Amino acid sequence: MSADKKGKPEKQHKDRSYDGDAFIAQFALRGAREIIILDADGNTLRSTVSPRRTFVYVSSLKPLVTMARNVVRDLNPSNDVTFMRLGSNGGEVHIALGTDFILIVIQRIKRKSTTQK
Repeated sequence: MSADKKGKPEKQHKDRSYDGDAFIAQFALRGAREIIILDADGNTLRSTVSPRRTFVYVSSLKPLVTMARNVVRDLNPSNDVTFMRLGSNGGEVHIALGTDFILIVIQRIKRKSTTQK
């Protein structure tokens, strides 16, 4: 371990290497249509959608995530939100909250046709 100029030991960075394309492809195989990966501050690290659509999702979901975390911490300060699932008629939004990242996965629900013969 090396030391900086003040004699304090430098922090060791965690090895966060992963194959991003394989990571995204694995979610796509499971039905994910749109994937957004954010850092802890809400800055986009990776997205499979346009920058404009990414901005819309992040600007809508970031306050919701912050409010959900605050509610959970108000109820019990030792707890934290780790996963959120939001559903609508057209799809689902899955949000995984880590200490270093936020993962947003949007799935479109395929409607089964109910045609009668």
